[in-house]
Amino acid sequence: MRKLLLSSIALTCLLSSCKPDQEAEMRSKDWSFKNEATAYLISKRKDTLKQLHLEVADTDYSIQLGMMYRDALTEGQGMLFIFEEDTPKFFYMKNTEVPLDIIYINANKRVDSYSLNAQPKDETLLKSKGAAQYVLEVNAGMVEKWGLQEGDLVDWKVLEK
Repeated sequence: MRKLLLSSIALTCLLSSCKPDQEAEMRSKDWSFKNEATAYLISKRKDTLKQLHLEVADTDYSIQLGMMYRDALTEGQGMLFIFEEDTPKFFYMKNTEVPLDIIYINANKRVDSYSLNAQPKDETLLKSKGAAQYVLEVNAGMVEKWGLQEGDLVDWKVLEK
């Protein structure tokens, strides 16, 4: 009888997926902004358009996670993705709560292109025009507000830990 009861419980768990809800677990984590770099957006005329505080995504995990599960980003903050290769990049907004401008930056730290006003949770692929080694995500509307254009320089310095 005991063996039958244990088998029944095991089968019930298996059929009802008795594993923790991964999405709920991810949402419960502390996703507070981490200031890890300072960046300057500089126009082709060498005018400083904006200074930003950046969180850096430079590992496979942090790149895959990106801005997912976060519910706020200030005008002076952004997330910088650092890739090993200068190739066309594709981004999407899965599990992202905040509308974003996505700025694709080439190996020379020049703006290649951008995707404006990417909408939360939209899984449409947003592609760079050309090759990009870096991607910067900021609040939607900031590219236009700051007057950032293709060819402008994005320069940053990672802060010491």
